[in-house]
Amino acid sequence: MSIELKNAVKIVIDAVDAISKRFPVKWEDITNKPSISDINISDYYTKQEVDELLKISHQLTAPDGSIWEPSIDNNGNITWKKVDDSGTKSTSN
Repeated sequence: MSIELKNAVKIVIDAVDAISKRFPVKWEDITNKPSISDINISDYYTKQEVDELLKISHQLTAPDGSIWEPSIDNNGNITWKKVDDSGTKSTSN
């Protein structure tokens, strides 16, 4: 880093530090601040529960009679799988 750039960075850092000391802001001092609610994970579905809901309510039957069931991977992507007569599934998107 050049000397000029180092000096410019120091000036900016010193200015931010001076402003922060002159006008300190604390979360406790802010009025009309939004409330931060606690997150209750029991309010959300698990991956298994979502899979089961999709299976029950979103099962598809193709015109040829084949059954397709959705599943969700860990990245949130939905994959449709064709269920064959033996109950095994083959992947298709």
